Amino acid sequence: MVYVPFTAGEYPTADKLNSRLVQEIMEWTPFTTIGSFSAGFSAATLTPMMRKIRFLGADRWEYKGRISVVAGTIVANVNTTAFTFAVGYRPTTEHGWQLAGGTTGFYGIRTTISTGGLLQVGVPTAAGNNCNGILLDGLHIDAPI
Repeated sequence: MVYVPFTAGEYPTADKLNSRLVQEIMEWTPFTTIGSFSAGFSAATLTPMMRKIRFLGADRWEYKGRISVVAGTIVANVNTTAFTFAVGYRPTTEHGWQLAGGTTGFYGIRTTISTGGLLQVGVPTAAGNNCNGILLDGLHIDAPI
C-alpha cells in the first residue's frame, strides 16, 4: 500500500505531519550475516552492508561499503559471482548497475543482483584483471519485492 500523507483537498496541519515518513525496517547489517562471499572476495575495512528502509510507504534496499577482491579473481568479459545473498535479502527482479572499482584503469564494474541472490560482477577487456575492490556506496533498489 502506498503512503498518502494527505487526501485530495485536505488542509495540512502540524498534527498530520507527525507521522513516520521514513522508517528503517532493517538497520545497517554486514554482508557476512546475510549471505556468503565467493572465493577471492571478502569484506574490506569499510565493511559491505545492507539496510532496508520504507520511504513514504515504498520499500528501498540500500548498500554501502567495499568488497575486497584478490587480483585475478575478476576475469575480463566474464560474469563472476562475488557474493550470494540468503533468502529474504534477494530482490524479486534482476537489477544492474555500473560501480567504481579499484585498479580497473578507470573502467566501471558491471554489477547485477539476480533473483537467486547472486551478486555478479564483470569488467571489460581494457580494464585488465587486477581489480582489487568494488565500491557499493550509493547502490540501492527501489521496490525490491
